Amino acid sequence: MKNILTIAAVSIGGKREREALNILKRNAGSVAEVVKKFEELITVFFSDRDSRMAEALGRELSSLETKADKGRREFLRILHEGAFLPAFRGDLARLADRLDVVADTAEGAMRAILLRGKLTKVLRGAEKRNSKVRGFRARFMKMAELTTKTVDTLEEGVKTLATDIDTALKKVQEVNELEHEIDMVEQGLLNDLYECEKYFDPLSVVQLADILDRFENISDRAEDASDLIEIIAYTFRA
Repeated sequence: MKNILTIAAVSIGGKREREALNILKRNAGSVAEVVKKFEELITVFFSDRDSRMAEALGRELSSLETKADKGRREFLRILHEGAFLPAFRGDLARLADRLDVVADTAEGAMRAILLRGKLTKVLRGAEKRNSKVRGFRARFMKMAELTTKTVDTLEEGVKTLATDIDTALKKVQEVNELEHEIDMVEQGLLNDLYECEKYFDPLSVVQLADILDRFENISDRAEDASDLIEIIAYTFRA
């Protein structure tokens, strides 16, 4: 009788399983491309204050999200055709779904930002009235950079899931640490926003707070996906 370790090895060593994992890896890369495009949009919107370019990047982001969603459906199709043992199939399907949610969340944040193009003028006016507001844009850039790094790390975790479990688990920990760092940046921005709210109109304060929340949600969803990597890694190891 084959022991559990042998069964686990066979479950990820077949042709269909290798094909499925390659698709999942490519899909993780597509999700990372979506978030990288979001970082570019943040820079253009808050630093360059170029609304037209931001809208162009938004269209590119949506195209990348569609590509990522197509990859998710392709992966699920192979699972439905019988790739992997049932013990693995459910968690792998959920991982693909959670990766898709990361891309969806980035696209949702992008749409919210582009609907509020006047915020660039509002921030410019507030910066003239209070020097502390000038640091807001730099910290938006910092959040964007950290968010991209978080999703890149998630991608690395997916890519090493079936070949180097120790590395995959290390990437899970790194995602958790980066998500916490983003939380701290967001909280600092929110504290300063409410401290300086008299330099903004009330609607702009609400809109900026909403954007920050949507922004931070991208890394939250990445952490959710990394939690599943940890579960799957331990299942493969068993």
